[in-house]
Amino acid sequence: MHLADGIVTQTAPVLALNVAGLALTGVAYHRAFRRGSEQAAWTGTLGAFALAAQALNVPVWLGTSAHVIGAGLLTLALGPARAIAALCAVLLVQALLLSDGGVTVLGINLLTIAILPALSMHACRRAFGQTLRGLTACAFAGTVIGSLLGSSTLAFVLVEGGQAPPGLTYGLLVGVQTAAGAVEGALTAVAVRLLHGRAPGILTLTPAPLAAQSGQRGGWKVFAVAALAVGALVPFASSAPDALERLVGEERAEPAARSRAALAEESLGATEPQTPPDRP
Repeated sequence: MHLADGIVTQTAPVLALNVAGLALTGVAYHRAFRRGSEQAAWTGTLGAFALAAQALNVPVWLGTSAHVIGAGLLTLALGPARAIAALCAVLLVQALLLSDGGVTVLGINLLTIAILPALSMHACRRAFGQTLRGLTACAFAGTVIGSLLGSSTLAFVLVEGGQAPPGLTYGLLVGVQTAAGAVEGALTAVAVRLLHGRAPGILTLTPAPLAAQSGQRGGWKVFAVAALAVGALVPFASSAPDALERLVGEERAEPAARSRAALAEESLGATEPQTPPDRP
């Protein structure tokens, strides 16, 4: 899902999405910290957890892999504005330090990985309510819808700005990411049920930092167990490309294969013995 530099041309629709992603992130950052930076440490802590979780790819299907995004759980624990701000920091670290994702398309990555998933989760939360059953349902539905919207937007960008084939692009990218979103949604729902039992204050519509909550220290244990689970899965990480990498690889391999075939035909024609013309 991390779009790199040089893959798409900044056509008018692509540029509009890029600018929209940057602008909406600016609005989210202003809303997140307009009352001060007292929650910056807690936001950064969960952002670091999302960064670590995104580093782990697991196999999905069709020879591809995927990783969790973490936008759903961050939105439930921080609210949409702080979740987008945290994921913005994650994407900047990945782009600038890890060469994962591009700088010139940062707005598109923000839109597909942070903004659309966070807003989808927040909308589902409003729709399903604050009961345990409602939070569990919105954890699953919001994650799936966010993955669907994010991957569909990215597929549109690839078709519009990269001349990718629509059928393969939408089928592979949206299919793989929606399947991955369903798995992540189930894990998010499990995490929500654990947090609701140990630290329900984290899941309120106006969440406070965990350290400021009286009697809610059990929440730290939940995140510690989650961090250990991520570490335990590292040996099983998949080296298979994700859906975007496979799609881009096939697009680059196709013209190269055509060039090799043309060269082979020319070489074969040059080495074939010439039949002398018939003499009268």
